[in-house]
Amino acid sequence: MSELHLSAGTVPAGGRHDLVTVDGRSFAISDEAGDMAAATQGFVYDDLRHLSRLRLTVTGGRVELLAASTPAPMSAVVVSRVATTSEDGGKAEVLAIRRRWLAGSLAEQLTLRNSHPQPVTVRVQLDVAADFAHVFDVKSGTATEAPARPEPTAPGRWRFTSAQDELDSTEVVMTPEPDEADPQAGTAVWTLRIAGREEVTVSVTVQPVSAGVPADLERPAELAAGVPIRELSAWRSEVPTVVSLDPRLPAAVEQALADLAALRISDRAHPDRPVVAAGAPWFMTLFGRDSLLTAWMTLPFDGSLAAGVLATLADLQGSHDDPASEEQPGRILHELRRHGGSGAFSSRSRYYGTVDATPLFVGLAAEAWRWRALDHDALRALAPAIGRAVDWVVGAGDSDGDGFLDYRRRHPDGLANQGWKDSWDGITRADGTLPEAPLALVEVQGYAYAALTGSAMLAGVVDIGHDADELRRRAEALKDRFNEVFWDRRGYFVLGLDAEHRPIDSLTTNPGHALWSGIADDDKARRYVERLVDPDLWTGWGLRTLAASMAAYDPLSYHNGSVWPHDTALCIAGAARYGCWDAVDLLADGALEATRHFAGRPPELFAGVARDDVAMPVAYPSSCSPQAWASASVLMLVRAMLGLEPKADRSSVELVRPDLSAVADLSLERLDFAGHPLSVHVSEGRARVEIGDPEPTAR
Repeated sequence: MSELHLSAGTVPAGGRHDLVTVDGRSFAISDEAGDMAAATQGFVYDDLRHLSRLRLTVTGGRVELLAASTPAPMSAVVVSRVATTSEDGGKAEVLAIRRRWLAGSLAEQLTLRNSHPQPVTVRVQLDVAADFAHVFDVKSGTATEAPARPEPTAPGRWRFTSAQDELDSTEVVMTPEPDEADPQAGTAVWTLRIAGREEVTVSVTVQPVSAGVPADLERPAELAAGVPIRELSAWRSEVPTVVSLDPRLPAAVEQALADLAALRISDRAHPDRPVVAAGAPWFMTLFGRDSLLTAWMTLPFDGSLAAGVLATLADLQGSHDDPASEEQPGRILHELRRHGGSGAFSSRSRYYGTVDATPLFVGLAAEAWRWRALDHDALRALAPAIGRAVDWVVGAGDSDGDGFLDYRRRHPDGLANQGWKDSWDGITRADGTLPEAPLALVEVQGYAYAALTGSAMLAGVVDIGHDADELRRRAEALKDRFNEVFWDRRGYFVLGLDAEHRPIDSLTTNPGHALWSGIADDDKARRYVERLVDPDLWTGWGLRTLAASMAAYDPLSYHNGSVWPHDTALCIAGAARYGCWDAVDLLADGALEATRHFAGRPPELFAGVARDDVAMPVAYPSSCSPQAWASASVLMLVRAMLGLEPKADRSSVELVRPDLSAVADLSLERLDFAGHPLSVHVSEGRARVEIGDPEPTAR
């Protein structure tokens, strides 16, 4: 398979009011006024910063910022007022409307509108630079590459070429042609006379070229004339919709689907295989764990994502042993990048240091089969990769042979922690100390259980090289031993086991993922759910990753007490699996209320400050938004609240929740089940499921 050429995404890195736009493999970060100048700002495509500076300055009057927003993930608008003087010497105001679109390339348009009856004259200066720094160095603010000097190639057109690789370049097109230009300084100036009640427009289009291949290019004029990026209006007419008496649901679901559409990326060699970038801006690339969980949570809103993720990760599956990249036969990729920068990607593009992507790969294949997002041909094509992944789960994934999946770093440049809490201090004991690896995490055993039970089901359909009965036996043995070893008499599952097989005894949300897999005994699961809704973990907005009573707790940490919406959603799904509907309703209501405070878009994470303490969720300083699994968590909430599941015979879906009286009336339209439109209606506690004729074309 050809390498996937991806990019890195959108997070407000320079400040909470930065404007972040994202489209597939490209993202842009600017300040609130639209300018890019800070160390962590710029326009990134395919993991390289193709613009390190972009400033559009209006002179000839005092400029006042009035409004700035990102109405869609791929666009931004900034409105300012320019107080100036008309030609007759009177006071005049010019309205400056700056629009940005991402459609592979970046399109910038500045419209100056004179509302005064007399003409005015203003000057507009453009400053641009490109340093082609690797996204890792941009993220850390340590990029040291000298800016490239632009070369004029035609009137109003410049080209920046990377000093590291001449196949990487940036084309800048200015319309109309500037009145003054200094390519060496990267500046251009327009002197604009605006007649009374008229307007003028300056456009700048930036087209990145990566490895000699230009990005898609759409002109600002075409976009302004009504050619919407990704044809959003048509897209909205096809995707699932929600109508509900709970006004939070429709807005959150629509925003989630729009963000997931913006985060979709594909391999040029396989445009029919959609995958999803982990999040904007720094994670606009393929992550194994993130894409698998996102695709899982997105079923049945978009089954094509699961099929694309599985096929792509199967092509990138490990085939040999390499400690530097953590690759092992059968292991599923952690992260794909353009190599460069520092750390694990300094000399390679693939890194496999994740303990959970491989069992999640098998589990998603089984879940996609249950939801009929895979047909027999697709499943047969995946069967060899599924078999190899199972080999890793029952073999190399258990480094010490104790029957539990574990991990340890095999190279100094690799990740010290390889579960979803992969920060260096993300795994701690109750007393705050760090355990010694190899570590066997609680949620990973749940993923392994789901992989074994799922592969046993699939082994009855296609040949994966494993016996179904043997897989079931392994799954039951794992479940028995898990409930014996991971249960703490204080009434919760511990976080994991250390190198000496001693419990890592902190109280966390990780066991909620294990409940989602079904590995927990019923009585233990219900006791753990009681701990979830206790104020030690429950903030009123979401679940703290680490209980407030633990020594390492910090509500503003990355993994030790913050709230991650996807983590909360998986815990809610775990509570639903064991029929703890009161807990589901409590947790889901708080999660939806938090989403409302974030304008319908849950961020990657936010602070673990209690709702009783502060009457609004507190933002985490540099949280990614949109983030794929945070957006998908909204879709998981809908499924969990309803108990929406495929029937055992895969003929249709059903709502397994026995009493729906606590669920607000709602209608889900245009869900996808085996190419058939699926509708779910809940009214006054009663449910109705309808399946229509197959769609004429696959979405």
